[in-house]
Amino acid sequence: MKSRIIFIPVPESLREQLEDGALFDFPIDPDIPFPVKIYEDNENETLENLSVEAILSGMLQVIKEGKVEQEWLDYYTGFVLYLRPDILTTIKEIKDNGLDDENFINAHNLIQEGKTEEGLACIRDFIEVRPKVWNGWFVLGWALRLLGRWEDGKAALKKAIELGGGNSDTRNELAICLMETGDTAGAKRELESALTSDPENVKIISNLGVLAIKNNEPEKAAAFFRTVLEIDNSDPVAKSYLGMQD
Repeated sequence: MKSRIIFIPVPESLREQLEDGALFDFPIDPDIPFPVKIYEDNENETLENLSVEAILSGMLQVIKEGKVEQEWLDYYTGFVLYLRPDILTTIKEIKDNGLDDENFINAHNLIQEGKTEEGLACIRDFIEVRPKVWNGWFVLGWALRLLGRWEDGKAALKKAIELGGGNSDTRNELAICLMETGDTAGAKRELESALTSDPENVKIISNLGVLAIKNNEPEKAAAFFRTVLEIDNSDPVAKSYLGMQD
């Protein structure tokens, strides 16, 4: 699901919530807008039910990209650390691993925009400088998977896991490559591992449904897709499959 950052004034309702709770002592600057991370499929819902978490996600991405003026970056960093002091580790990881590097940021943005070949070139340049950062191998594997280069994608994603990036997103991407190369047992193993750490991830559950279809297990596939719709009732793959079953 594609996401983007928008900048908004501090909403009055949220200002009251902040000043009444954990951020009472944090000085809210009305002249600096709040970045909010929104997703294309639920943009209106995000803005209507604006949460502190949506703002924190937006601030972290803006800090990572570093494309706004320094005063705003300092303000967002202070805001995040005041509310979530434990997140300092995340910010340190971004800096230490070079995830604020122009090539890494451009690669991610280009791939999200559908310019996968251009993104591929950027992430290869990033990996050349930082070959031991798993995030680069993950983005490389993601790009190769989108281009249908399953074997190359599989190798890159396995490298990401080897370097410490064995999270649910990496295992889900690897599972897709394994499915496409005929290794359904390997795909099942990776998806089940991913689901253990992220049990409500619609992408993972949906891919388990796709895997069940490939294994000629229609009842199991339908069960996975029903679970998907319980979490996201607009999921097109689940709706399409269950619609054909009716």
